[in-house]
Amino acid sequence: MKLVSVVVSCYNQKNYIVQCLDSILSQEVSFDYELIVSDDCSNDGTREILESYDHLADPRVNLFLRDKNVGAAANYHGLHNMARGEFVFHFDGDDIMLPGKLQRQFDVFVECPDVNIVMHKAIYFSDDEQYQSETIFPNDSSDELIYFSRSELARWGTIAVHGSYAYRRSSRKAKIDHEVMEWFFAMDSLMQGGKGAFLNKSYMKYRCNPSSSSYLSSRNGKIKAYNLYLADLYGYFNNNKDLRLDLYANFLITALAMYKSVRVLPASGLQFLLRNILCFRPSIFIETFKVRREIGPKKSIR
Repeated sequence: MKLVSVVVSCYNQKNYIVQCLDSILSQEVSFDYELIVSDDCSNDGTREILESYDHLADPRVNLFLRDKNVGAAANYHGLHNMARGEFVFHFDGDDIMLPGKLQRQFDVFVECPDVNIVMHKAIYFSDDEQYQSETIFPNDSSDELIYFSRSELARWGTIAVHGSYAYRRSSRKAKIDHEVMEWFFAMDSLMQGGKGAFLNKSYMKYRCNPSSSSYLSSRNGKIKAYNLYLADLYGYFNNNKDLRLDLYANFLITALAMYKSVRVLPASGLQFLLRNILCFRPSIFIETFKVRREIGPKKSIR
């Protein structure tokens, strides 16, 4: 069995997919891995580019080309279910791996058997390279490797772009058939125990154009993302009493961010905040606010 699976989901990324795959296959590693690429029935020529990719003969490369578009969520879930490796790395077809990513995250897993998820910083960039901005870790720590707990992740929420996530496959227990945000899976990897690790170095370039097909580029897309995230928070809050103080702070900060960004807040969200007001703790709220304010790129273009 392969020790590592690298899974790449793509849809209509003809201008980027080759650069993405080349950046993965050029990684210098000390282990075997499989590279699984799932294209969700692209209609812009991505499929044809994949079918003629220069490295198709590489035994590590496996293409899964859908004949019907199933949507980002189903493509993602199906892709991850194909992974056979002990450690799984997710990547999107328009992003770029930087040297050392696979090996460094792999090393953390091997050296720390109780670590179930590893993430890292990223460099946001635009196609024309006129925009580049690096993310930071909360409190701008100078340590190269930082550990965090389930409680901290519940409190902070999303602290890294999802292309930076790698997880221990045995740690994912949730069985779902609907769309969720990556933070849901990050939490899932810590629900049975273990801890997370954050590498305080950028190991990928995250494509972020002022205008793109990403749903985060539109107001409706942002509303959808916020609602999915709030739904994840509802679920974990209802099922984990020990995390409610942390999750409440996360929910409150997210609700405020949603209103600031799109001037919308679901009535159910306001009702949740009022109904559970006894979970509010000023110290936890202040910490969460500081973390969420710090983790994004230094400059934003959308």
